[in-house]
Amino acid sequence: MVLLEMDTEQRLSDIVQKEAEAAQNADLSKIRSFLQGLLPEVVSLGIQILLAILIWFIGVKLVKFLRKRIRKWLAKLNFDTGVIQFLDSLIKIVAYFILICIILGLFGIQTTSIVAVLTSASLAAGLALQGSLANFAGGVLILALKPFVVGDYIIEDRH
Repeated sequence: MVLLEMDTEQRLSDIVQKEAEAAQNADLSKIRSFLQGLLPEVVSLGIQILLAILIWFIGVKLVKFLRKRIRKWLAKLNFDTGVIQFLDSLIKIVAYFILICIILGLFGIQTTSIVAVLTSASLAAGLALQGSLANFAGGVLILALKPFVVGDYIIEDRH
């Protein structure tokens, strides 16, 4: 048992001595030049992140402003509350998607493939839900155009 402990201590001592020699032999100029070469990239990334944060905050304020103005405009045109809420949600989703695409483009990410996938998925969903979407669009048109109001009667003429 004592022999095993001495052997382990010798191994640890050898490892520590080799690490100390390696640290002394390390070329600090290579490390320094690597870090100096990395510094412009880090600064550039930091500037891109700050610019992305600035664009995000400006974009959020702009989206809120536009949504508010559009809601007021639709209310002035006497649109139904359901239509106003639906269009507000749709505008919000589209505006934030565009904002995120702008920020991703800032970092060099190609957003064309994302838009292409989203477009093809929307087309596939539209074709799959064609009947339901037609009914939904009809409901939105009835709410928007208001051809009927509460209290109207529909009389069927049977001749």
